[in-house]
Amino acid sequence: MARTKTKVGETLQNFLFNKIESDPDYQQWAKDYQIPDYITDNLHPTKQLREYQENALKHFIWLYDHDRASAKHLLFNMATGTGKTLVMASVVLYLYGKGYRNFLFLVYRDNIIKQAVRNFTDYKFEKYLFNPKGVKINGQNVDVRAVGSVADSSRNAINFMFFSTQLLYNRLNEDKENGLTFDDFVENDVVILADEAHSLNVETRKKTKSEADEVKNWETAVLSAVKAREENMLIEFTATVDLANQAIHEKYEDKIVHRYDFLAFNKDGYSKDVKFLYNQEVHTEDQKRLLIINAVALSEYRRLLAERVMGITISPIVLIKSVKIAQSEEDRKFFDNVIGSLRPEDLNRLKELGRENKNREHEILADMFKWLASKEAGLISGGDWDGLKAFTAEIRSSFAHDNTLIYNSQKKEKADLLPLLDSPRNTIRAIFSVNALNEGWDVLGLYDIIHFDISESKKVSLQDIQLIGRGARYNPYELPRSYKRDSEEDNMLSLFATRNLEFDKYKRKFDNDPYDKGRVLETFVYHFVKTGTFLESLQRDLLGEGIISEGVEKKTITMKQKFLESETYQKGFVLVNQTVKRTKTKGDEIDTTFKRIIKAGSYNLRARGLSDFEQNQIVAGQKVDVIRITEEFFPLPIIRKALVAAEAGFFRYNNLCEHVVGIKTVDELIEKYLPLYEIKYTYEEGKGISQLNATEKLQLLVGVILPEVRKAIDVNMPRVTGSKKFRPVSLSSVFGKEKNIYLMSFPTEDPATGKKVFVSTDERAKAQSNHDNPDLQYDIETADWYAYSENYGTSEEKKFVKYVASQIGDLRAKYRGAEIYLIRNELDYWLFSPQDGRRFSPDYMLIVNDVHSGEMYYQCLIEPKGGHILEQDLWKEEALISLTDDSEVVFEAEDGDSRNYREYLEEVSKHGYKEVKPLGFKFYNSDKRGEEDFALDFQAKLLDR
Repeated sequence: MARTKTKVGETLQNFLFNKIESDPDYQQWAKDYQIPDYITDNLHPTKQLREYQENALKHFIWLYDHDRASAKHLLFNMATGTGKTLVMASVVLYLYGKGYRNFLFLVYRDNIIKQAVRNFTDYKFEKYLFNPKGVKINGQNVDVRAVGSVADSSRNAINFMFFSTQLLYNRLNEDKENGLTFDDFVENDVVILADEAHSLNVETRKKTKSEADEVKNWETAVLSAVKAREENMLIEFTATVDLANQAIHEKYEDKIVHRYDFLAFNKDGYSKDVKFLYNQEVHTEDQKRLLIINAVALSEYRRLLAERVMGITISPIVLIKSVKIAQSEEDRKFFDNVIGSLRPEDLNRLKELGRENKNREHEILADMFKWLASKEAGLISGGDWDGLKAFTAEIRSSFAHDNTLIYNSQKKEKADLLPLLDSPRNTIRAIFSVNALNEGWDVLGLYDIIHFDISESKKVSLQDIQLIGRGARYNPYELPRSYKRDSEEDNMLSLFATRNLEFDKYKRKFDNDPYDKGRVLETFVYHFVKTGTFLESLQRDLLGEGIISEGVEKKTITMKQKFLESETYQKGFVLVNQTVKRTKTKGDEIDTTFKRIIKAGSYNLRARGLSDFEQNQIVAGQKVDVIRITEEFFPLPIIRKALVAAEAGFFRYNNLCEHVVGIKTVDELIEKYLPLYEIKYTYEEGKGISQLNATEKLQLLVGVILPEVRKAIDVNMPRVTGSKKFRPVSLSSVFGKEKNIYLMSFPTEDPATGKKVFVSTDERAKAQSNHDNPDLQYDIETADWYAYSENYGTSEEKKFVKYVASQIGDLRAKYRGAEIYLIRNELDYWLFSPQDGRRFSPDYMLIVNDVHSGEMYYQCLIEPKGGHILEQDLWKEEALISLTDDSEVVFEAEDGDSRNYREYLEEVSKHGYKEVKPLGFKFYNSDKRGEEDFALDFQAKLLDR
């Protein structure tokens, strides 16, 4: 009987995670809710939660707090590489705060357990998940321990038990003295954390068979243990859920609490760009030799470019996937022979592909040979004009025998090195394996995989897709400020002492410039011999998983000649701000930060989680008192101790003084500011503030009250803000004459050239001038006020341009003789929020430049915004609105300015404008209310209406 299939996309709206996201109560709660500090502060300092991980946690916390019964068995469906283990560690910390102490980590494969033990319990391990200085919750030190059974656990510790599914099944069915037994799940609260949980669904897949055919297996054993006690929980984590299987679909409809697939991961910029470099069978007799040369050349190019251009040390890994385990040893010997005999002429085939330059992979090769022959690479010499002699010598050294290893189920050579492959000290560059590393292998420096199956009959397997998914995880790095893109001309922003234009180290940095040589550091390449339909099948499966994009379509816009000849382009400027540290504390900030209400309850002090019944009993008998952080309620020694213990040192003076500028000592905080808080203390009988002992009062401060104080200070008194002072920079140095816009697209053949091209279905791929939707169509070419030749934008952006077109007549009537231009900002200009220093790039800049009489020079920053992201981007709107009345334009030079910039300031000052001003507006949104709000703001500020 064929298994029942279901259409996944049509039914996901009924899944738990979608119900949570669409719940208005959740949306309001999530907007205001911040992940508790006892979670974020107790994670490893290098492992900051990303936005999608915070969303996963919020889903879980919301469900746990609002529907405890539904949280008993949940699944996080998150793609390979998205950081499931960090979410797992965060869930553990949260549940510890709710009273849980015993956590059983369950995996399908034994080889994953050793890595998991180190991730969770070895504070010296580079990939340790918790704070290596120790975990503190409610002011108490919390041990993180590996134990063999519940009997070995400690009440004041996070106790981890590590089991494979087979071992757990055996333990639950065979009583063993001093070992884990089924009774442990009956008598104790236990959370089972199942990693790569798709392996647990053996029984579920059999659901369509008769009950008589069902057999005991790991899944039934695990579920029996979970059901043995009301408080027990099963939380699964996996990248793979076969929702096309009707039985699994039904089982997990009410259990998938969060879903973040690789497509979302890819779109958000957290993955490498996956490419293919393959040989045609007819091109060479020695297929394997050529595959090796291709991979090691690209790998060593990455290492040298990272070191000599980016100033970072990486050891890019090449994985050689053998066909059979027994063949790995022979493949390694062959690899050693290729490396040992490598000569510059062996790179000729790659040079030829680079010259042909038929696709993006070949473009990388062209970049490689161009860079190797440059002075920047440091390889060329008198007898080595193209640097290839030195380059092949580097390859022979980097990929020597001692820098390779074999890892299979039968031979795990140097297995202790696997977790250290991302360390700067790593020297391993090539690994030979078959399937042992398909799951549970955590290495970000994997950039190349060689598929050594060159047979005509080879098929794409699930293991191939899993392994490529692992290789596609992004290897984070900081783009140095000194890095100059291939397409970048001299930019006036560099005249500042600091540019402060950093990119997120965890995201791709070249999506808008995909032909820059730096893109190779965020590109993964799969090497194989193209036979049969292997390539087509591979592309189809990877597209289905969201691991690869369909391709890139390039749209080019150029500045119109009229704009290039204008005074605005030739002599105009843009006004920029930078980040600055706080220099003073205002009175209203004191009021906003400290004169507020904090809600605290005695139930937060309990050592274990409460059932719904217990909570309802407490609520029924609750009392409320108003208390303050004063000696009347808390002895001074306890307040001092709490400030030291709370929030990972946040209240220590060296940090506090950067928030509360001007504060002299921590005593000033205690005496002057903390008493301003009004704390509504909710308690049950016997837990009034005067009845709490010293430890309970310390816990109340550390675990409940002071975290709220920190949040208030962080939000209202951030250490860094965007300067309210704006300075001029040449407009022509910021906005390029030509811009390329790159969009996700689908492959097709250009009938004129026969080459593969990509066509995007994205709205941004459609030109506004000839748009097929009359609501969006507008002839940009005839709009002499629009700076560029075309507008490729979202539907909101196109509607905004049409709105400006409707106002241009009134603007010209009011500002007679002025040049008025609307400029599309494609990440050219950045604004730093005056509230907290966050950076963003407004979509449009409208310049009103009175070139004749010099009455005014207005820089108007405008952001069209779709309704689905209005709420989350409100901070941007607040930053824009603040510009109009709360900014200052300065033309004087400052310490640290370059000589060229000082001269530029003198030149600009001679223009003699009576008013120079940055203006910011409410978001433009095409919904009736949004457009009306924007129109009122626009007309009030520019047309005096």
